[in-house]
Amino acid sequence: MIKKLQALKAKKGFTLVELVVVIAIIGVLAAILVPTMMGVVQDSRITSANTSAQQVRDRTTEFFTKMDAAKASLTLTGDSSVIVKVTNGVWTMEKGAGALAFNNTDWLDKSSNTTGHWQDGSVDVSGTINGKDTLLLPYLADSLSDLKNAYIVIYINTSGKVVGVVSVDGSSDAPTGVTLPNAASFAAGRDNFASGGNNSTKAGVAGNVVVGTAPALTLGNP
Repeated sequence: MIKKLQALKAKKGFTLVELVVVIAIIGVLAAILVPTMMGVVQDSRITSANTSAQQVRDRTTEFFTKMDAAKASLTLTGDSSVIVKVTNGVWTMEKGAGALAFNNTDWLDKSSNTTGHWQDGSVDVSGTINGKDTLLLPYLADSLSDLKNAYIVIYINTSGKVVGVVSVDGSSDAPTGVTLPNAASFAAGRDNFASGGNNSTKAGVAGNVVVGTAPALTLGNP
């Protein structure tokens, strides 16, 4: 028993100086690594948003090609845009800026909107998706069903080409105070990604909002 007590007394713990040194080293490492990791997370979010925008662009282009092959070619009188909102898997579509005539005629073959190719109220990906072979919104919802929440703007030129897509992941509402890239941005290949009147310092980030683009835009005045 005496030998055990002597052995315990012989064991030494860390001194206060040693503990302070270890804590200081941990603090230095944290100061170096935390900003780096935050940048990695942000870059990952930008990549994800750009991927979503590219998928929307690809699927929309596929739909245009499909309708063109069916003799229902796109007819626009000017450059246009359409807004798609995804809220917990429910997709809705509305007119953006430009020459789209949602209230009167169909974009493709000038038929009525009730039987046209472009809109179908709302589409819930958790249920049966009707019209995915002839309507753009169900087509997008069916092919991109993994996208649950997003605010999307699709820019289309007069000839029916998708010139660019903006995708704000995580929210179905337009971000407050953020000036989203427009058709001129895609024509120039760059955007300021401005928020609150201030230009961003990083492409794909506007204030606290991550903005995906396809084609991906660089930072600069469009």
